[in-house]
Amino acid sequence: MSDLGLPLKALLLAAWRAAFNDAWRFSRLRTGLWRALSHLFLAGLALWRLSSDPPALPAGTLFLLGFAEAWLFALVLLLLRGSERLFTGPVVRLVHLSPAPAQAVVLADVVGSLPQRAWSALVFTLALYPAARPAGLWAVAALLAATLAGGILGHLTGLVAVLSMVRRWPGTLVALPAAGMALALSTVLAVSYLLAGGLWEPGLAGLGAPAPEGGRALSGELILMAVLSLPGLLWAAGAIRSRGADAHREGWLAVLEMADRRSRPLRSRWPALLPGPAGALQAQAWLAARRNWFSLIRLAFAVAGLVLPFFLEVDIARPRVATYCIGAGLLFAIFNYGEQVAGLFSADGEQAALPVLAGTRPHQVLLGKWTAGLPLPLVAWATTLVWAWSGGAAPAQALGLAATALAIALGCLTWMIGAGAFDAAPGQAVFRVEGELAVAFEQVPTRPGGMVGLAGAALLAGAGLWLHASAPVWLPALAPLPVLAFLAGSWRVRRLMRMGAEG
Repeated sequence: MSDLGLPLKALLLAAWRAAFNDAWRFSRLRTGLWRALSHLFLAGLALWRLSSDPPALPAGTLFLLGFAEAWLFALVLLLLRGSERLFTGPVVRLVHLSPAPAQAVVLADVVGSLPQRAWSALVFTLALYPAARPAGLWAVAALLAATLAGGILGHLTGLVAVLSMVRRWPGTLVALPAAGMALALSTVLAVSYLLAGGLWEPGLAGLGAPAPEGGRALSGELILMAVLSLPGLLWAAGAIRSRGADAHREGWLAVLEMADRRSRPLRSRWPALLPGPAGALQAQAWLAARRNWFSLIRLAFAVAGLVLPFFLEVDIARPRVATYCIGAGLLFAIFNYGEQVAGLFSADGEQAALPVLAGTRPHQVLLGKWTAGLPLPLVAWATTLVWAWSGGAAPAQALGLAATALAIALGCLTWMIGAGAFDAAPGQAVFRVEGELAVAFEQVPTRPGGMVGLAGAALLAGAGLWLHASAPVWLPALAPLPVLAFLAGSWRVRRLMRMGAEG
């Protein structure tokens, strides 16, 4: 540990200076300021919600809530960004190739995160202040200490998970951001549920002991906090005995070996459904989606839509439940894979000129993109079928509802391809995202055509649900809209290709 002083100080100063330069000094938009204001805004919303009707929470439950929120938040951040800070980048390589102890990288990550953990503890304490205020100032101070401890121990727990998994299975490094994104969405849903009414549920008080004046110790909460703290405390004990250096170095070497294997040429099946240029464009889109870790998040939501009806009381005999089944199918399709379909053209960027250079015809471009988006209507069909079947619908009725969802989803797909075709011109995105989320934004529309296509598809789906509930016979009246959009997109692509050929 005596050799860690100088390398640890150098790594900390470099990390803090880089963060300050990116967020404040050289940032035109002052992203650090806007990030802090967004945190305070969210904390203010929670403060306003709890102030309007303060929940009667036992002190132990309140401390556990703050501890768990900070623990999850720190764990999510490490899963999203830990792979970049711990195993990639020139600084990590420099440490491992220099005489500096490898443990300095891990300890620098822990110590460097302390300012962020302290800020998060202040934000969480501000959000939960109305619930702690009746117990006195000691409860507010204890809540601040619990959230700070939860953040630090959550960060250490994430380190344990990342170092252990990457050391044994380096391929998990690719899936860690996807797991972090899924955990982040789950955390947001859980916090939204608590603020919407979960904190006022009678069962929440049963998690542990009441306030100290009730005369019962905080045994239940302390046990849960100890369970969450155990991985982080064990890692801290191992770091003191210098075991973390070997784990990190072995993980880094495993990542390098994995990257070397993946850089070698591999044989893969060309997933083209159609021959010619249309099939090539469709296969290119599917291969890009397979390489993007955010596709795992979309797949998880699609699976969740198939499993969810078995946990709900869906009764097809109730009024409008049939329409709700169609709505569920369209919801898990359009608001999941719809972003990916709407961004098919804008994701090409400067490579949009390649079809022109290859002599591809306009209808082949649109057909290839349309075929690439076929998972969207298939998800809508399967989800609606499962929801209707779980609600007790007869096979013929379930298939009819699934066919209706399939028809509406095909119309939405055709609309999005037609509107997105106005992004076929080579160019840059309206907004660009750097860092870990850049991969996720490869599957969302970043130019006006795709944005209009996604919004129009949502409106088209809403209109289809409204007609199905009120006048199903008029559903075919929606068909001309996506057809006209597709024809307009074809005209746009043909005009762009003509201009490119002449210029």
